[in-house]
Amino acid sequence: MIDILRSQTHSQHIALHDYPLLAGLSRNQISDAEFNDILLAFDAYYSAAEAARFPVGHDLPDAPVRQWLSKDLMHRGLNGLQGRIVFRHPPIDTLSKLVGYLYTKQGSTLGGRVISKHLQACLGLVPGVDQRFFAGYGEDNGLQWKRFVAGVESLADRLDADEAAAAAQAAFEHIAWVCDQVAELRQTHAA
Repeated sequence: MIDILRSQTHSQHIALHDYPLLAGLSRNQISDAEFNDILLAFDAYYSAAEAARFPVGHDLPDAPVRQWLSKDLMHRGLNGLQGRIVFRHPPIDTLSKLVGYLYTKQGSTLGGRVISKHLQACLGLVPGVDQRFFAGYGEDNGLQWKRFVAGVESLADRLDADEAAAAAQAAFEHIAWVCDQVAELRQTHAA
């Protein structure tokens, strides 16, 4: 199942790496203002996504990204964008949709480790201290990912691969859409 999700979302995943709002996460420089916008975008996305979840009964690792983002926003003196970006995430109401969504959510902790080091080098943000979201589980990012993969594989006979892949693809596309909205808000306020 994980291989299917990886192959079915590859183009969306790569496109997100090059997304204008997120570019500072991989280039040599990033400003505090750019980092703030990135945090606000992820907070807006995950607020909507988590609100769209229905209980579907699972025992998969589930990164507490909303808690991590809340700590980052508070640390930086930021308020979320609730009400300024209107986004209604499609319902995550089946186990397959949840697996697709969690694939992107849990997977982001793996890339977050590299990003976290980059943020420390560029902005002096200490992982787990000055920034939590990208630090993720810290040293346990790989372990949590392995637990997730094992959990998904144990559920394989209960999953619809097409539905899971569509949910994962949609998650990447929704993140991109929210990033566009945050960039537009920034441009409007700069004008």
